[in-house]
Amino acid sequence: MNFASPFWQGILFLAAFLFLLWETFAGWRRGVVRSGIHFCAFVFSGILGMLAGQATAFVVEKGAPGYGLLAGALVGSLLTLFILGLMLFLGAILFKRTGQQSSGLLRLFYGGGGAFFGLLTGLALVWGAITLIRTFGVAAEIAAGNRTAGSIPPLAKGMLTLKESLELGPAGKVVESVDILPPQVYEVLTRIGKLTSDQEAMMRFLDYPGVQEIMQNPRVTALLNDRSVAAAAEQKNFLLLMQNRALLSAMQDPVLQKQLTEFDLKKALDYAFPTPQSSPNKP
Repeated sequence: MNFASPFWQGILFLAAFLFLLWETFAGWRRGVVRSGIHFCAFVFSGILGMLAGQATAFVVEKGAPGYGLLAGALVGSLLTLFILGLMLFLGAILFKRTGQQSSGLLRLFYGGGGAFFGLLTGLALVWGAITLIRTFGVAAEIAAGNRTAGSIPPLAKGMLTLKESLELGPAGKVVESVDILPPQVYEVLTRIGKLTSDQEAMMRFLDYPGVQEIMQNPRVTALLNDRSVAAAAEQKNFLLLMQNRALLSAMQDPVLQKQLTEFDLKKALDYAFPTPQSSPNKP
């Protein structure tokens, strides 16, 4: 199925262009100091929020296994929003806008510098939007599986349309080249999703020596025989899986951690999805 549309690609590019124009104009109005703080607010709030989330997840996981990831995401998001709002508020009350400068030369400097930082802010947000669209699009591909176009949920179909339209043609190659995540990440995610709908590929994946080694680990064997883990996996209840004590205990086993660290997922997927060999032309 192909959901790519030149019309939607044009809409996405037009929206990005108009957004960059707006951010540049807004940066001119804010002035160089306010606009610089505006740009730094997005960068530093995101970095600090991520670090705080990771630290929270580590601490909470020790005392309440299964809730670390959720707690980390919540704390990281709240801290990001708090720091972002605080920096924007302080920048707005402490520093003047371009229009509040009396000198024409100073106003030009304030406006030009503000427009520059506004453009940087817009580019950063567009950059992030590209990654989000492509990531959610891959998730939609996995959710769609082998369904017909008419049976795909509207939300998944919409994300597929946006992703494939964004990647359409020569312009799509440029989009892929500026994405934060390398193409190999999307390829691996897509192939993992295909495993669930391709029984032969799944059997080849399970026959891969590295996978066999992991499956023969006593911890993994016990998990495969655990009815609660099997039920949660069958229902795709990932929250319940993350709270399963047997699974959490297994993931903390140093032997299993070493096996997972040394496991080459790409080679296992190449084994599961072999490249068709072209037969030589017969006379």
